[in-house]
Amino acid sequence: MNRKHALTLGAVGLSIALAAPPAFGQQAAPGNMNVLIVCGDENGTYAKCTSLDDRSLELHLRLDLGHHVTMMPDDTEEAEMQAAADAVDLIIVPESVSSTGVGTKLTATSTPIINMEAFLQDEFQFVDPDSQSVDPGSPEGGAGGTVEEPTGEVEVGHFGSIPGETDIVIVDPSHPLAAGLSGRVTVYTIPAEINWAVSEVLAPGVQSVAALPDYPEAQSIYFILPGDALFDGSPSPNLRISLFTENNNDLGTYHRMTEDGHRLFDASLNWALTYGSGM
Repeated sequence: MNRKHALTLGAVGLSIALAAPPAFGQQAAPGNMNVLIVCGDENGTYAKCTSLDDRSLELHLRLDLGHHVTMMPDDTEEAEMQAAADAVDLIIVPESVSSTGVGTKLTATSTPIINMEAFLQDEFQFVDPDSQSVDPGSPEGGAGGTVEEPTGEVEVGHFGSIPGETDIVIVDPSHPLAAGLSGRVTVYTIPAEINWAVSEVLAPGVQSVAALPDYPEAQSIYFILPGDALFDGSPSPNLRISLFTENNNDLGTYHRMTEDGHRLFDASLNWALTYGSGM
């Protein structure tokens, strides 16, 4: 991410967190797959790909789920990143990246992508690239403002991350990304940020699985299937999933998630790998 202030994680907290993988929810899934994590420096807070969230994610994929993991910095040259993306079974883009660093480097690959960077929703053609992003903010206004009392120059938000949230609402409980859950689901143990985009700016091919409780027009888990229309009308070359998980630099995303939050997270991994492998 590159449009917000990063918080600092103490060395003691980092060493404790890396001592063991987080207690992610476990679900049946294909193992022994190749996963590429494109990771960043949390706005200069860490060396690239070494933040609490990035290391926790790598440990979970490798130790808990039995996958082979490659971690690639977001400033890698496009040709090299494209080649690495084409050679794996799944690409994960956590929030540690700079959206400008990744840009459109991954848009041509046919490999499934899980995106957790709110401000790559436009580059991935999930949303109208000309729509207004807010960081943080709600569909009513940027930086916590409203249409009636906007903050700064942002009068309305179309996509971004919203602070102070713990829950999402499952709108399609029948889909594998819902992980068997329905209704209002608590995904964080403490209020934190959740990624979202409003329906009016979403690509024609988007299918939604979850939304924000107070803003049903704001989708927090959604996807585009290969061949379905991106915002510009072109067919998507791959499965693209947008996930609610906005990063927290102090505790790490995965260390503040509930059991249901982990369940939803693993469901996205498992479905993407199963879909991409044709299983």
